[in-house]
Amino acid sequence: MLLKEIKSGYEQSSKKTKHNPNQGIVETLSTLRERSLRYIDESAYKNYDRLLPLNGNQPTLNKHRVQDNDLPHIFEALKTVTMITHLDLRYNRISDEGAILLADFLAQDQYLLVLNLQGNDIHRKGAQSLAHGLKGNQALSSLSLADNSIGKGGGMAFAETLQININLENLNLSNCDLEMDSLIAILTILRYNPSIKSIDISRPVPQFHYTNWMDDVAIHIANMLEKNTVLQELHVQKFEIRDVGFMWICQKMQHNQTLYHLDLSCNRITRDGAIYLGPMLEKCSLLRLNLAFNRLEDEGAGHIATALLHSNSKLRSLDIRSNYIRGDGLCSIADAVKFNSALTELFLWGNVNEERACLAFENLVKIRRFDPDNIDVAPYRVDARTYLAESTNNLDKYAYWKQVEPRLRVQPAVNREPLSERA
Repeated sequence: MLLKEIKSGYEQSSKKTKHNPNQGIVETLSTLRERSLRYIDESAYKNYDRLLPLNGNQPTLNKHRVQDNDLPHIFEALKTVTMITHLDLRYNRISDEGAILLADFLAQDQYLLVLNLQGNDIHRKGAQSLAHGLKGNQALSSLSLADNSIGKGGGMAFAETLQININLENLNLSNCDLEMDSLIAILTILRYNPSIKSIDISRPVPQFHYTNWMDDVAIHIANMLEKNTVLQELHVQKFEIRDVGFMWICQKMQHNQTLYHLDLSCNRITRDGAIYLGPMLEKCSLLRLNLAFNRLEDEGAGHIATALLHSNSKLRSLDIRSNYIRGDGLCSIADAVKFNSALTELFLWGNVNEERACLAFENLVKIRRFDPDNIDVAPYRVDARTYLAESTNNLDKYAYWKQVEPRLRVQPAVNREPLSERA
């Protein structure tokens, strides 16, 4: 019923201004219920009827993506249907002009809770307008600008907004070409921000620009984690963080009791940095740790195994994919998880699967140590020899299609409000 009202409102608004309705939008609103829900993560929302999915990567919008001149008519329709709280505009052709229109809408809107603008064409000017619009918005709790080149100016604008807006809980600025100044500004504000629970600032500027100073930014990350008492989920992929920076993060994390999900994948952490994992895991409250695509090797895996055996009983999800770990390291991990009953998810595909490691994980599967959906390898035998095949169960496998980005599967043992969906 709501979709019919929105469709009618959109067509009427277009007719008043003599604007040709976007046929992709019309078809999407007409056939959404009849099509497969492959492109919509219905389970991510308690109230599916409150979602307006206009993401450009669905069949009906693939050739007629939402553009700037479609937005005023969408907003007019939304003004008459206040039940819509989730607006998905990913992978469209919204530019700075469209972002300015969105900012004006957000400044007045009181109902929209989740806005996803990932993969559009928004730059500095558009990001500054959105940030300014959020200063007076008291409703929006989740915003994604991932894969938009907002640059230093856009990052600084959001740092300023985070000092004023106390309602935004989830912010995704990954792959936004943030520079050092804007990163430091955001991390400094986050030390005492009272509302942000989840933030993704992965892949700031192109790699060749920052290899010499990202350990300095790691110190700011560490200081933020020491002071912040609200943040629950942090993603800092592709920061070129090395062992010195990781040491700072591990030391400061010992004072943090609120962060549950730490994503440090695609950095330069080696076996020397893994030494600091034990003390950190013993004292912090992490439930999910992502160290995929680093270079831990066998010695690093050994340090992790020791931490799982002697230091930690809280960690539930561990991702160590593609870390150059060979037989010794994988076997030490397999032995450790036999005695650590807290760990329920393990992802390790992409390492060197020597036969003894394959046999060790075959044994884990036989004793049903992990649910098949919670481990990304599956054993099989050929000519009396055991191998491991990839079983794509990692949390990112549907990231492109789903309305909400992958979120923490496991929940804390303590009673608290569940993590809000990342926009």
